[in-house]
Amino acid sequence: LLPWFVIPVLFLTACGESFVEVAARHQPGLDALQADMKKLSELVAANPGEMALASPLDPAPVFKQNEMAASNTALLIHERLADPTKTFADKELLDLFLSNGLENFFIWSAWDDKVFEGFETDLQATLALRYLVAYKTLDLKEPLVDAKLNYTIGGARLGVYVYDRETDSLVCSFPVAALSSETVEYQYRQDGSDQVSAANSWAHSSLWENLRKAILPALAEKTAGTFEL
Repeated sequence: LLPWFVIPVLFLTACGESFVEVAARHQPGLDALQADMKKLSELVAANPGEMALASPLDPAPVFKQNEMAASNTALLIHERLADPTKTFADKELLDLFLSNGLENFFIWSAWDDKVFEGFETDLQATLALRYLVAYKTLDLKEPLVDAKLNYTIGGARLGVYVYDRETDSLVCSFPVAALSSETVEYQYRQDGSDQVSAANSWAHSSLWENLRKAILPALAEKTAGTFEL
């Protein structure tokens, strides 16, 4: 037999709420957030031109990749706005993986498992987000290393779009561009069989990293907000 003082702990654990049950209490908020994400998706799909802020944003946007609770802004690639639970094959998208977790709440909200501690608090912070930022690939030329190890620098241009949920409007949009690194540094097996593949992977990664380094400072400059990895 278990000691008497263990029984209440086991009882509370067994009766813990599931993700589905907690999410059900906040379904109107989830629906409203998803509706706003779809609106932004449609606005981005219309390819709006560059737009400077008409007036300072109040409050200023705050994006911290690892602290959703400290953020009032979420950032997602355009293709994930309409369906945040959709998965894509590697390199199918130029996804910079800058999300601070917004899409996870749509995934978790369908789980029957017991919630982790803090889920409801984090969900409430997500539903209270003021700004949504989307980015979309406008132009892409992949860097290329050919069979003779000749390297051609690549580059990409992204459109970045800032949406204010309170005013239901696109408030800022601008392009961001980056190139892959000037030189290729990579590792490969001693037999050299994967040398070209390794070089191409590194070149692609360098373009990806340079875009990540460019987009957040650009957002901070254009919106006077805080954008941190």
